[in-house]
Amino acid sequence: MKRKIFRNTIYNLLGYTLPLVFALFLIPILLSSLGTDRFGLLNLAWIVIGYFGFFDLGIGRALTKIVAEKIGINSTSEIPSLFWTSIFLMFAFSSIVAVLLLIFSEDIIFSVLRIPFNLQEETLHALYLLIISIPIVSTTAGMRGLFEAYQRFDVINIIRVVLGVLSFLFPVIVTLFTYNLFWIITPLVTIRIIIWIIYLIQSFRLNQEIKKNIILDMKLVKPIFKLSSWMTISNITVPIIVYLDRILIASLISATAVAYYATPYEIVTKLLIIPSALTGVLFPTFSANYLIDNKAAVKLSDKAMKYIALLLFPVVAIITTFSFELLQLWLGKDFASNSYIILQFLSIGILFNSIAYIPFSFIEGIGRPDITAKLQLIELPLYVLFMWLSIKNYGIYGAAFIYMLRMIIDCILMIYFSKRIVGNKTKLQANKNFTFILLVLGLFVLLMLIESLIMKTILSAFLLFSFLFLSWKYFLDIEDKNFIISKLKPIIHKAV
Repeated sequence: MKRKIFRNTIYNLLGYTLPLVFALFLIPILLSSLGTDRFGLLNLAWIVIGYFGFFDLGIGRALTKIVAEKIGINSTSEIPSLFWTSIFLMFAFSSIVAVLLLIFSEDIIFSVLRIPFNLQEETLHALYLLIISIPIVSTTAGMRGLFEAYQRFDVINIIRVVLGVLSFLFPVIVTLFTYNLFWIITPLVTIRIIIWIIYLIQSFRLNQEIKKNIILDMKLVKPIFKLSSWMTISNITVPIIVYLDRILIASLISATAVAYYATPYEIVTKLLIIPSALTGVLFPTFSANYLIDNKAAVKLSDKAMKYIALLLFPVVAIITTFSFELLQLWLGKDFASNSYIILQFLSIGILFNSIAYIPFSFIEGIGRPDITAKLQLIELPLYVLFMWLSIKNYGIYGAAFIYMLRMIIDCILMIYFSKRIVGNKTKLQANKNFTFILLVLGLFVLLMLIESLIMKTILSAFLLFSFLFLSWKYFLDIEDKNFIISKLKPIIHKAV
């Protein structure tokens, strides 16, 4: 199982990383071509089209769990009817959402968002196009869930790379002819339609019974909704929480401010490809194996959380320490002056968010999405209030600080409840690791106050070496060390 998890995680990492490489080169070109206002609006378009995948009522994730369980117990006869019933439900709900958004789209553009007057008309037309794509995007998420259940992450990531690269490349190509947002977003929607068709064809190849038995079974609606209802709450609240900062910045400040905030956000959140790659594999693994061997599932969750923390900490520490220098090198001194503090706060938040991915997936994978949903329902109004107050009083810096604070609190809560679920059966031993990460991160935060590049380099090198030494000596057990050595040996031999 370890070999399979490792292989599929590598597929996911490649699927997330390759588009990121293109983004690093293409975002400066887009920013230079479009200007801060239009680029800020394009950022919002990326946010919106990404958000549409959540209009699936949690059914995509529920489908992954149910199908993974069916495969685990070797009972696959219901999979075609589960697939088609789920797709129908997602299509029906997302179509209703699309109609409602079309009705209120003018109010959103002209009243809610502070969009420059000369850009309002083309932004409205672009929004119409995005709204029409909602059913396509949401049902694509459902089909992807089927492939996750079958552990076909090779197919998923080939498609992901194509979609990710073209999402940045097409806008650059279009800017050679026009800066109109409608025409920039048109190819983004077109590629989503093509990806939908590819997923459907591949679904037929994955399970030929899906093509032969196109069945809508209303008896399955209840069990699907029983699991997906709490996931639906997460699908609604999580994107609101995730995108709230940039939407409020656009509403309370300006589209230009969105660019200064969203650009470092878009880059640093790409670190989430690591926990996303791992949890994408672990979620169906938890679903299929917890009932059979719960201790092994819990141990797997514990190790995954530890690996994520130890792997990402050095990266976040470097970004936090050298945020100004990195942004200056990439986007210039003026942009760096406005965004480097944002990058520092967001980076710290991302570290804790990455750790929280593991207990979150563990809780939902074993069939307790009610816990995560309840936490998010409590968190949402508080987050909205504090984010609004912070942006109103402290601008984009206040938004970044509240983002970081929420991630730290959320991580602590996820770890606590994942431990509480398993009760006396076993425990997720994360306390000493978590405390150690927090302590050393605090030392790196102090480095932000040092202006000398030479001093920052010397001190950060010393702290990173100490971190790696102590991690190897105290926080990795024999099994962990043997696993790491087994993966490094082939690389070392090739290098030699």
